[in-house]
Amino acid sequence: MDLGLKDKVAIVTGSSKGLGKAIALELAREGCWLVLCARGEQDLNEAVEDVRRIDGAGECLAVPADVTEGPEVKNLVDQTVDRFGTVDILVNNVGRTGRRSPFHELSDDEWFGILDVNLLSAVRLTRAVLPHMLEQRCGRIINIASESGIQPNALKPHYNASKAALINLTKSLSKAYGKYGILVNAVSPATTITPAVEDLIAEEAKRKGIAVEESEAAYVRDNKPNIVAGRLGRPAEVASVVVFLVSEKASFVTGANYRVDSGSVASIS
Repeated sequence: MDLGLKDKVAIVTGSSKGLGKAIALELAREGCWLVLCARGEQDLNEAVEDVRRIDGAGECLAVPADVTEGPEVKNLVDQTVDRFGTVDILVNNVGRTGRRSPFHELSDDEWFGILDVNLLSAVRLTRAVLPHMLEQRCGRIINIASESGIQPNALKPHYNASKAALINLTKSLSKAYGKYGILVNAVSPATTITPAVEDLIAEEAKRKGIAVEESEAAYVRDNKPNIVAGRLGRPAEVASVVVFLVSEKASFVTGANYRVDSGSVASIS
């Protein structure tokens, strides 16, 4: 199926590994020109090489950046426009979970840190790309949220709140800019096998003397009982939804929050 993405220019933040890298690779398969962004330059360069190995992939540029810093965000967008002429797609993927802790043990600094990365980075990037999307009266913005933004747990309240705010921001932006041809959606995965989660599952398997697959199933059973697949998500499964949402096939979709969670969120809304 032709998704109409060939030669579209896409920025993907946090794209040196994990979910962001999976999204970048899937966009590359559709022929997008890519700008990958992360703080770790070595992992970022390795991700670019993986993109370039894909048949039919467009050009790929690596821009190391800390998206909590305004000047670095500006440089990221400026380099993108200098190289490719515009920005068609922005995927605000960068984020972190923070300390797994009850509310009363979290400091102001921990709250500010999580909000800066998970929410304000999307604010900065979106604000930076909007002039280019407004000029061409077309654009796609995807915010990677989380099931925790809809179904929060007792721990990591700062993370849960940041993702809920990101979903709310998505809806606000969709209403403000839809008339200009700019579509804004959120994608909310359940726990997905990123490198950090993979390490956690492997460590538990080693500690208990069981297979990794058994460790993963036990984690799901104990922590995510509503996941009907009985396993955690895979980055490529989330990436496929993102690519659909930025494509011409989703031209009537905006302000939505797509849950990629195998039923983990128990509610219907």
